[in-house]
Amino acid sequence: MAIKKKQLLPVAELDRGFIHPKTEVQVIVSYFQAGRICDYITDKWGWNTLLDMLHDFSRDEDTAAVVRKELKMEPAEFDKQFVASVEAATKTMVDGFEAWQKGAKRVAEAAGKKDYDAVIREGTPIRDLYPDYVEAASVYELLAEAYLAKGDKPAAIDELERYVHKGGRNPESIKSLAAELAAANRKKEAADVLDRLNFIYPMDPELHQRLGALWFEAGNASGAVREFKAVVARSPIDPPRRTTTWRAPTS
Repeated sequence: MAIKKKQLLPVAELDRGFIHPKTEVQVIVSYFQAGRICDYITDKWGWNTLLDMLHDFSRDEDTAAVVRKELKMEPAEFDKQFVASVEAATKTMVDGFEAWQKGAKRVAEAAGKKDYDAVIREGTPIRDLYPDYVEAASVYELLAEAYLAKGDKPAAIDELERYVHKGGRNPESIKSLAAELAAANRKKEAADVLDRLNFIYPMDPELHQRLGALWFEAGNASGAVREFKAVVARSPIDPPRRTTTWRAPTS
């Protein structure tokens, strides 16, 4: 809605969105905008330019001066080009936002009633109206649950992979994807998925057990040792048993 109402702040004033927000959601919008600006600069000028800008900021140089120095343009011109890129990239989401809101509610209600046929029928077109949404009750997760209930594991894996690719962070959904990948004998991919979870919620001993066993089976001894050390560091009641309960091979 901020994009639709043209409420993104000029880059030279973006700090204000964090420090002195004028609306209750402006901080969230500013985080979104700041992240997109970093991506935009990296894509167009390269990571080293973004790194140079960080060094400039560490010397307390103001944003407008840094933009002129490193990007060789006026902040107003940067804003024009950046906003155009954001509007092009989010056009489907912005135009379909109200339809997505209504449709996502219907899909969630159908999931609550365990009407999995309705979830599958309505979920896919709604999902694609706002593919970046991976927060609570994301359509990806509801579709995966429906497909698993119908016994269609490949489709469930596909939805959860889409969810992870878009930045989904629900530990249970990520572990579910890893379990389904492992069951499908895609153990290297399962290990990669769990390894990503380490950066989201590293305090889960079950995660480290599973990942350690997968790395062990894949011949990644150093990775397995790292994960089993993490299990032991959590002070389990029976350390030897706890590090081998997820069917890790003995040799």
